Amino acid sequence: MAQLGNSTIEDWTLNPPTHLKDAVNTIIACLAVLVNGMVITVMLLRRRVFSSFTNRLILHQSFIDSIAGVIFFLHLVVIKTKQISVSVEGSMTDQFFCRLVYSDVMLWCVNITSTYNLVMISLERFMATCHPVKHRNSSSAAKLKFAVGIAWAIGFIFGLHIIFMFEPRQGYCQFIEMETALKVFEATMVVVIECLMPFTILIYTYSRIIITLTKKSAPMNGPQNAVNKAKRNILVTTMLIGIMFAVCWTPLEVLFIYEQFSGDWSTPLYDPFTTLVACNMFVNPIIYFFKYNHFRSELRQLIQKLLRRNRVGDGNGNPPTS
Repeated sequence: MAQLGNSTIEDWTLNPPTHLKDAVNTIIACLAVLVNGMVITVMLLRRRVFSSFTNRLILHQSFIDSIAGVIFFLHLVVIKTKQISVSVEGSMTDQFFCRLVYSDVMLWCVNITSTYNLVMISLERFMATCHPVKHRNSSSAAKLKFAVGIAWAIGFIFGLHIIFMFEPRQGYCQFIEMETALKVFEATMVVVIECLMPFTILIYTYSRIIITLTKKSAPMNGPQNAVNKAKRNILVTTMLIGIMFAVCWTPLEVLFIYEQFSGDWSTPLYDPFTTLVACNMFVNPIIYFFKYNHFRSELRQLIQKLLRRNRVGDGNGNPPTS
C-alpha cells in the first residue's frame, strides 16, 4: 500500500461519522440558524432602536453565522463530503470536488469573515469610546458598507488558499505535499490571519477601552449616567464575544501547527476542536440574551406583544351576534 509520509492512505481517510456525530452536528447547525435568526428578526423588527453602527455590525454577524450554519449542515450532515471518494484517474470533476467541496472552502471563508466582522465591532467600539468626536463625525452608511466589505474580502481572499491544499490522489482527496519552506510560510500565514492578527486587535482595542473608561469613571447622575451604563453594557457584551471567539478558535489553531510540522493528520483531537469552532456560530446570540440588556428588553417586548395579540385573537374568535 502506498505510503504518504509516515501514514497510509487509510490514515488520510476519515472514518464514516457515527450517528452521534451527525446528531451533534445537526444540533449545532440548527442552533446556529435558529438563535441567529432570532437576533435578525428582533433587530429588523426593531431596526429604529437598533440603528447604531455597532448594532448593524451585530446584525451582520448574525447573518454571517446563519449562513455558516447552513453550509456546515449541508457539508457535514447532508452531503458528508469527507466520506465521498473520487476516481483513481483524478479528472477535472475530481479536482473540482477535492478543492472546492471536500476542502470545505466556503465554510472556512465564511468563518474567517465572521472573525473579521468581530474585529470590526471591536474597532468600532474602540473609536466610539477612545475617540468619540471623530467617531460621531465619521459614522455613516458608507463606513458601515466599508467595514462589512472588508470583512468579506479578507474572508474570501484569504480563505481561497484552501483550494490549493487538496488534490485527488489514488482515489482519495489528500493534502498536497509541500516543501518545508512553503509549509512554514503557509502555516505562518494561517496562524497570523486566522488567529494572531484578530487576537492582537481584540486585545489592544478592549484594553484601550477599559483604560479609557477607568480614567473617565467619574460619578454622574441622570441621563448621562444611563447613557454610560448602556455603553458599558454593550462593551461587556462585545468583550465576551471576543473572549468566546478566542476560546473556540485557539485549540484548533494550536492543533493545526502541530499537524503541519509533525505530519500527524490522524489525531483524534481534530473532530472535537472543529466542533468547538462550529459552536462559535451560535454562542453570540446566547451572550446577547444574557448580557445585552437592550436586546433582551426588545425581545421581551416583542414576545409580550405577540402573546397579547394571540390572547386578543382567542377572545374574539367568534364573530359578534346582532
